[in-house]
Amino acid sequence: MAKRSSTPTTIAQALQCVRKVRQGKACTMNEMKGALILLDDARKTSLGTIRNLKDKIKFMLPFTNR
Repeated sequence: MAKRSSTPTTIAQALQCVRKVRQGKACTMNEMKGALILLDDARKTSLGTIRNLKDKIKFMLPFTNR
């Protein structure tokens, strides 16, 4: 029986689809679409986190340089 493919719901599943593409293997359109959406969301989240941390550092810097 063939393995049922489903839309990836975690970053690890999305990276499995990316790994398949790098190896030249086929990926379903649903897998590819889900992987792209998840990875894009992860990128946006990480950029937002970096921005927030930079703002916190700017705020705390004057207190540490006294």
